[in-house]
Amino acid sequence: MSMRRRYKMRPSRDCKRGGIQKGPYKGRYTSLQTLIKGLYKVRAMLKDYPILLMPSHRSYLDFLLMSYVFYHYDLPLPVIAAAMDFMGMKFFGWLLRNSGAFYIRRSFGDDQLYWAVFTEYVQTHICNGDSPIEFYVEGTRSRTQKSLPPRIGMLSASLEPYFKANVPDIMVVPISISYDRVLEERLYAYELLGVPKPKESASGVFKARSILSEDFGNVHIFIGAPRSIRTFSVSEVDRTAHSTSPRYIASLTIQEQALVHKLSYDVTLQQIRNMAISPWSIIAAVLLQNMDGIPLKQLLKEVEWLKRQASNLGAYIDWPVNESGEAVLKHNIYIHKNIARLSADHIVELIADDSAAQQSDDHLMTSAAMEMMVCLYRNQLLNVFVRVALITIPINSCDKETLPISELRSQYSLLEKLLNREFIFMPSQTNQDFEMALASLTNTCGVVIENESVLIKKSTNKYTTFFSQMFEPFLMGYWVMCRYLLSMQSGAHGKPLVKLPKAISKEAQILSARLLREGHLKHKEILSLDMMNNSLHALYHLGAIHKEKRQGASYMYPNLMVLSRITEDISKFIEVPPLPQTTINMETKTVTVNAKL
Repeated sequence: MSMRRRYKMRPSRDCKRGGIQKGPYKGRYTSLQTLIKGLYKVRAMLKDYPILLMPSHRSYLDFLLMSYVFYHYDLPLPVIAAAMDFMGMKFFGWLLRNSGAFYIRRSFGDDQLYWAVFTEYVQTHICNGDSPIEFYVEGTRSRTQKSLPPRIGMLSASLEPYFKANVPDIMVVPISISYDRVLEERLYAYELLGVPKPKESASGVFKARSILSEDFGNVHIFIGAPRSIRTFSVSEVDRTAHSTSPRYIASLTIQEQALVHKLSYDVTLQQIRNMAISPWSIIAAVLLQNMDGIPLKQLLKEVEWLKRQASNLGAYIDWPVNESGEAVLKHNIYIHKNIARLSADHIVELIADDSAAQQSDDHLMTSAAMEMMVCLYRNQLLNVFVRVALITIPINSCDKETLPISELRSQYSLLEKLLNREFIFMPSQTNQDFEMALASLTNTCGVVIENESVLIKKSTNKYTTFFSQMFEPFLMGYWVMCRYLLSMQSGAHGKPLVKLPKAISKEAQILSARLLREGHLKHKEILSLDMMNNSLHALYHLGAIHKEKRQGASYMYPNLMVLSRITEDISKFIEVPPLPQTTINMETKTVTVNAKL
């Protein structure tokens, strides 16, 4: 392995002053010292090992932030894997390339030559380069501000030199980046509702420069503990398997593929654990359960209660200790003045997007876009509570006096499988997660267990109710998808007609809009096409949907027996509107929907 250069850490004058932070919260916590400590670790490793920087991906700004920080601290700029979309941008495409970026397709398909060239290029950087390589394990920006399931293509190509003994070790560095206010919040909200993403262009950047005059709060960067692949793979893989095959053949063993899959989830979960959660995320969670407005003092009381619960579960809340709670709330409402306001009567309420409403005849979609923006920030908090919520949902919906732990465990497992595209769960760790979440609820949230059963009446309280209500929209959205699939028309042989996944998601969204207009549902975030797509994926893996290929495209149709059972299971967890019922004749194995949706 070639000798690597030595780099001196020399922070710029702005960074010494804490120039990354702005406004009344400047210097309120030791994030700058934590960042410098993480950068020192990277600097020390650069001398000896290839480094993979793996930040979370929430905004376009993620591309620039790590380069900005590395430049200020006199470290080599990372080599960034960027999508082809940016290459066509005048000036900016050239600027990114000369700053170390290289452009790749979003999908390689069956192009073996492209994959071979790409792999060789990446591995040459790893074996001979002096700069760290930066890429996003999620593959694309998260429009919902929740972590996306990891994609392992780039990670597999990057770790192959270690598996083939071309390098002694590779260091993987998870990085968590979070924003008080996301630059693309409005764009994301409309994308989730189905408005196409505008094409990246230099003219678009210049047209949008006026928003830079607004206050977007702080950006939080946390450089996590580096992962040594040599240590991570001890007793997991046998590298001698490659000694008998030519080095130019790009292939990983089954054990190596499993290790890469496990590592990708480990990195993503580290990103989630190290994410700084802003006070606005907690405020948004409370406002979504008080859509008609809430007095400032009551909001402060609820926010401080929820902050304590999040802290008990290990979350890092970016809450300034030298400011009063009321001042923190007012400051965050000011930053998000396009979403919420404080009235003269000291009522905090969400505001309507009047400008969008004038341009659109569909009031439901414009109001849904505003609610979706609030949901984006609430979503940052959901990763903290998701495991305890998957226990409180069955407890809160149980109509019996006791709930056996074994039955609760099976319901937890079902909910985890159902929501595994919405939230990140480590594969094969369901039992450990269940035990830890149940212990948290019994120790801090008043859940009572006797004789291996949960006492429902004693355990149902504010904790179980609030946690359950935060996740109710997801279950409601999945239930609507199930009901739409059950109502799909049958073909000539009684088999449901096959449809493209995009068509199914769009038509389920139309059904959701109709139910909202008729007053059957209240959560506008179920209009999210991302939620519809995730529900399709989950139902497919649960066997409730079949998939078949036709002329190179994937078509789907429901497995009515399994789908009907899952629909019934979901309806036990939440209160669903009275819609036409589906019945199954087990003898003839037929499904009947009493009326079309």
